[in-house]
Amino acid sequence: MRVEFCSLLFQGDCLLTVQLGDEERLEDEEDVEFYLLFAGTSQRHLTSTLRISHVTLQAVCPAHDRCESVQVTLCSARPGGSVDSVAEERFNFVQDLALDMAQFLVSAAGQAEGLEGALLLDECQIPLQECERLDESLSLALRHLALPRGWSVLGTNGPGPQETLLHFAARRGLRKVALFLLQQPGGREALRLPNKQGFTPVSFAETRGHDQLQKLFSE
Repeated sequence: MRVEFCSLLFQGDCLLTVQLGDEERLEDEEDVEFYLLFAGTSQRHLTSTLRISHVTLQAVCPAHDRCESVQVTLCSARPGGSVDSVAEERFNFVQDLALDMAQFLVSAAGQAEGLEGALLLDECQIPLQECERLDESLSLALRHLALPRGWSVLGTNGPGPQETLLHFAARRGLRKVALFLLQQPGGREALRLPNKQGFTPVSFAETRGHDQLQKLFSE
């Protein structure tokens, strides 16, 4: 069995293609379900698969908590509870740019100097399609990131005027990122908190015409 990345995306996660050898060819039983079990150091994931052919399966790659090589086991499940191991392979989880960026933003919350690098994105003319991709990948990375204990969108500075991660999301129209932040401690408070120039996330969404963000902020 060989597990490899596919260039397609499905529901925001990377789509995996599983290629089987002749000796691992899938049976013709339509009522048999196939699953991938990812066994890492601290996390295990069970993922369903889609049968493409007798030698090809597809599955959505689960999020993992660290960069490491994990054992992947293809399992078959039959009606009545019978579960068998079909094949095994190693798979490497590697850190991507979106996760790097998510970790940086989380560590920079409440630090004016730390957010200066993120604000440089505001001066770049990023195409709308790229912003949508950034919104998707960054929000996914944030959801899978283990936030520090006691972490807040406001950092440790309290409710005074400051640039927050919600300002960052509002500048770029990152709706999914903003939704994640609103669900975190300090997110609601940051919604109408002005930065040192007097701009709130709400005012950024309004002046820059981010209609979906305006709707989210008004709900």
